[in-house]
Amino acid sequence: MKTSHTAISNRQPSAASYLTGLILAGGESSRLGRDKTVLVHEGQTLLERSSGLLSRRCAPVFISCRHPQTIHLDMPIIVDQTPRVGPVGGIVTALRQLKRPLFVLACDQPFLRDSFITRLMAAREERPGHCVMTTWLQQRTGFIEALVAIYEPAVLPLLEDGLARHEYKLSRLVPERLRHHLPYGEEDEPFFFNINFPEDLKRLSG
Repeated sequence: MKTSHTAISNRQPSAASYLTGLILAGGESSRLGRDKTVLVHEGQTLLERSSGLLSRRCAPVFISCRHPQTIHLDMPIIVDQTPRVGPVGGIVTALRQLKRPLFVLACDQPFLRDSFITRLMAAREERPGHCVMTTWLQQRTGFIEALVAIYEPAVLPLLEDGLARHEYKLSRLVPERLRHHLPYGEEDEPFFFNINFPEDLKRLSG
């Protein structure tokens, strides 16, 4: 069965379609060597910027992390209760607790814009009923943006099965046939840039 696609739309999601937001801020940033959440871009920390992107379209918005004392925003926090397994652990913990659809966003994407949030929410409203994940797909490579994605509660068994099998890559845990894709072209690739390595900081300050 082919994966579901939809053309990029500028239609705004309705007020009734607002989702719960989840910002992933639980990584150790071992490759970067410093805490990503406090990096500053255009006068805001990356965590503040991510929270703003989701808060304008989602309600409420939670921060997923392991050490609440490191979070300096007045926002509700969900402490990741899984072993250190990466983003899937934070998503699983939140789905278990909240039992509602989640718009998941990593905290380290400084160039993402509001339009990418609203367009993905609009795409979710048009997804086939069997799809449990709505996500951006890079047309050039087929890579999916699993950390700019909407997860339905029905995805939880798939993610829990992955944890049991020690498979933590989200693109492998959710089969293509159960994903609703919103394709984007090369012109939009810079907006999905995320910070992983020290050399990436040059783009942040450039």
